[in-house]
Parts: sequence; structure tokens; C-alpha cells
Amino acid sequence: MITPITHLPQFLRAAALGNFSAVAREFGVSPVAVSKNMARLEAALGVRLFNRSTRAVSLTPEGSSLFERCLEPMRAIDDAAREATADAGTAAGRVRITCVKPFGKGYVIPLLQGFSEIYPEVRVEFALDDTIVDMVAGGYDIGIRAGSQPGPEGIAREICALPFVLCAAPSYLARRGVPTRLDDLAQHSCLRFGWPADNSTAAAGFTIRTGSAAAPKPVAVSGTFAATDYMALESAALSGLGLVQAPLPMVLPHFRSRALIPVLPDALFSGPRLHLHYRSRKNQPLRVKLMIDYLLAELRRHPDLAADPVDLCTPFWATQPNSASMSD
Repeated sequence: MITPITHLPQFLRAAALGNFSAVAREFGVSPVAVSKNMARLEAALGVRLFNRSTRAVSLTPEGSSLFERCLEPMRAIDDAAREATADAGTAAGRVRITCVKPFGKGYVIPLLQGFSEIYPEVRVEFALDDTIVDMVAGGYDIGIRAGSQPGPEGIAREICALPFVLCAAPSYLARRGVPTRLDDLAQHSCLRFGWPADNSTAAAGFTIRTGSAAAPKPVAVSGTFAATDYMALESAALSGLGLVQAPLPMVLPHFRSRALIPVLPDALFSGPRLHLHYRSRKNQPLRVKLMIDYLLAELRRHPDLAADPVDLCTPFWATQPNSASMSD
């Protein structure tokens, strides 16, 4: 549908230049196309805007009136466009990030102070969210998620592996014992991520995964606590409620403080891989590019994320129900 505003940019240049051919060269179209567009604009408005000759065009009184009234708004639009271009080329403005909760809390947010010291004019808006997020609808520049599916025209760059490890509080292990085989888990209370499929109180059975993400091996377990948030499972495990299979980056600090203890190396699951997602490299503001490069560099070299998960857990594996590590 043709509206008066559709052809105003060409009208303003034609009014200023007095020549359809010059306008055509600026817009990369033919002089005939410009002439037809001006005719369409006149038809839409119901007035004649140009007096035409074989070599030049001039404005009618109605055309002059339209030109004068449109000139200031168009200048304001041009100024706004120039400002937007200038903003995109400076290390200033807003960067909006969405990130899975445990990883964002433990690893991404602590890095932002360093970024702020280098680029103090960049404002960060951060959302911790484990759900699948529409980055376009949410206005997000960067997303950190497990998996490599950023959506249409999106880009995903790998950060690190996200292994899962089975662990529990010393109080739970002292009370229920340390499982030494996968079969022992049938006698333990495990914490479940997500609701039972049928929402019934009897649906206590579920599975955890072992092995690799490419070929996971399910292990049947049961428990009396479920949550849709790993941070809630973390709190439940810390309180001694049961065993939890959780992302290693989330629970590793608790291993070091002995608040949680990893069990059963055979229950280690390689898990998915974490990726940093963004919409496109095309016309990307400098502030977003700087944040992407900074986060990728810092996260990829973080010792907790770059090391082998077995090596990270080895100093902390539980072996006996009454070991000294569980009495701390």
C-alpha cells in the first residue's frame, strides 16, 4: 500500500536538487522510477507538487509548503540516525545479557567488574533465566545457554563443557552412607530436576544420566524432592536433603569448602556444552562486540572451566561413610 510518507525522501531530494535524474543517481534507481514515484505521491495527496519541464522540475506552491513543513522533521531524523551510528561505534550504551542461573551467578557476573573497569560507559542489564528465551523479543544482545541452537540468523560460539557430577552434603552421607556403585543409588534419595511427568505424588522414580552427552546412559533413581531450578536443588543438597546431579561449575566451590562432596566417579556425565549466543555479526554495536570478545576470552581460560572434570573432582571424591572429609 502506497502512503504519502513512502516517497517523501525522494520528494525532499527532488525539491532540493530540482532534477529527477540527480535523485535517481542518489537512490540507485532510474529517472523514470523517480518520476513515477512523484506522480504516485501527488495522487496520494491529491495535489500537484512539481512543475515539470524536459530538463528540470520546480515546486508548485503546494510543493513548497510540503517541503518546508517536512524539512525540519527530516533533519531531526537524520540527526537521530547520525547519533545512532555514533553510539554504535563507541564503547558506551546498554548491553543486555541473559544467562542460565548457576553459571551466570558463579562465573559470568564476577567477570563484569573487570569489564566495567575497562569500559566504564557500558551499562549491563543481566537476566538469570534457565528457560529458553527469545532473544529478539526480550531485547537481548547476548545469551549464554547449554546447546548450540541460537535461532534463525543467530550465532553460537562455544565456551566450555558443562559436566554434571553427583554430590551430597556431609550430613546426608553420614546419615545414609556413601554409594560406591551405581546400583547403590536405588537405596538413596536423589533430588530431581523438573516435575514428575504425571504430576502425581507417587511419581518418585526418575533417571539420572551418566556417560557422554552423545551416548548417555540412564540410571534409575528415586527421591522425594523436585524443583525446576538448579539453584533450588543446590540449596536442598546443602541442607542434606539428598544426592543431586548438578553442573560441576555450580557445585565446585562447595567441594572446596566441603559443604558438598562428590560421589561415584561413574556417575559423572559429560553433559552438553555451553555456548554464547548473539543475533548477528552484521552491524553489531561496538559495545556488544567488546562484551562478546571479553566474555569468551575470560571464560575460556577460567581454570574451573578449562580443566578436565575428573581432575577437578579427584581431590574431593567421598570414599567412606565416616571419612574425615564428611565430619568437617
